[in-house]
Amino acid sequence: MAKSIKRNFLYNILLNISKVIFPLITAPYVSRVLEPDGVGLFNFANTYAHYFSLFAALGIPYYGIREIAKIKDNQQEQTRFVSEIISISTIATILCTVLMLLSLLFIPMLNENYLIFLVASTVLYITPFRIDWFFSGKEEFGYITFRSLVIKTLSVVLLFLLVHDKNDLLLYVTLNAGCQVLNELWNFVKLYKLGIHPRFTLSGKRHVKPLLILFSSSIAISIYTILDTLMLGFMTNYEEVGYYNCATHISKALLPVVTSLAAVALPRVAQLKESGNWNEINVLMNKSFSIVSFLSFPIAFGVIAIAPVFTPLFFGEQYDGTIVPLQIIILTVVAIGFNNLTGIQILLGFGFDKLFLYSILSGACTNFVLNLVLIPRYGASGAAAASVIAEVLILSVMLYFVHRHTPIRFGSMGFREMILDLVVSSMFFAITYILQNAVKGWIFVILAFLTCLCFYMTSQQLLKNSSQKLIVNSLRSKLKSE
Repeated sequence: MAKSIKRNFLYNILLNISKVIFPLITAPYVSRVLEPDGVGLFNFANTYAHYFSLFAALGIPYYGIREIAKIKDNQQEQTRFVSEIISISTIATILCTVLMLLSLLFIPMLNENYLIFLVASTVLYITPFRIDWFFSGKEEFGYITFRSLVIKTLSVVLLFLLVHDKNDLLLYVTLNAGCQVLNELWNFVKLYKLGIHPRFTLSGKRHVKPLLILFSSSIAISIYTILDTLMLGFMTNYEEVGYYNCATHISKALLPVVTSLAAVALPRVAQLKESGNWNEINVLMNKSFSIVSFLSFPIAFGVIAIAPVFTPLFFGEQYDGTIVPLQIIILTVVAIGFNNLTGIQILLGFGFDKLFLYSILSGACTNFVLNLVLIPRYGASGAAAASVIAEVLILSVMLYFVHRHTPIRFGSMGFREMILDLVVSSMFFAITYILQNAVKGWIFVILAFLTCLCFYMTSQQLLKNSSQKLIVNSLRSKLKSE
């Protein structure tokens, strides 16, 4: 029986909400307990380990979901596929683990904190056993959501019980590693209960070529999503890494608000392409353009306006160095929102995988070069600026490819609404300036949020912005669908 679209949609929303809520609960406590250099070392070690695990994964998560979906009713084929994929990943993981251990031995900066890096690298050691792709391919979103919520709740409880000061950094790293192991053990118990018993095999050569293609895209994306933290750590110090990661923490937490609701509002472009109804596709893409604009500009401008007061309140007085990086990096919410539309919904939706990869590579190379120039002089702020410029360049290249290779055209109405969103959102600076002279602390943050929200929604209603009505109607329609 096909899974309920309504239930899966609700599970996905719940999972996305948890990805926002849990970090917001733990971040203020962790930032104060570990202090900027402790937070920086933790994030640097995790990022370093994650980079090796990315190579060990070989693009399997994307490939696995797609292939399991094709054979989700054939247990024998599932067992064969899972065995072959785990075997390939095991070989890659062993090679990557050897390289990682050698780097800990011969790079002095890493050797100084080798124990932290060894424990953080648990994410690398367990790469072959990270099989969420199997359950996603079988549409087991209820199980994924339940397991994720239980383990995240457990990790938060243990964090508050066990981690009390900066000397508990290793314990904090171990706690995170332990939760990752528990996650995969739970997955394997579930896998065995489903009758899937994987074995090591060398018969999976047929998967290597498609895996390497997906792996190339994963590496290109990782260059500007992961490498900035590594470059900051090697080129500056752990404090700058701590400031930067606190800033990206907020931007990443708010990003799903833009990307998730944009996806909810529209059906998949690939399906519409098959029908050849280009007029309808154009209408839908323009609506999506308006939704991204309607959501992203107030988020970005609102955060910029309250950052000087919010940052030390949320992370602690030691995190003044996070204010400017946050005010810069939050602009990626706007760029990534539009990139999600032009890249994922249009280029990938139409099957232009190579054009998508070229766009990502242009941003990745730009980000790397700008990091080399800006990080030594501006630290975390330089890394943030490099990320924003890279995302804007990716958007520009994607828009060029969309215009050159597809019949999609963004109309004047969408650009008109984007300008209105920008102008109305810019008024937040005047509102927060007035409020800051009247109230202080958390009262200011809460009052600024509510005042700006009411001002924005009222203004959009008066300006007759179509996005408000579109979002509400789309959510209602999706919840009613089966």
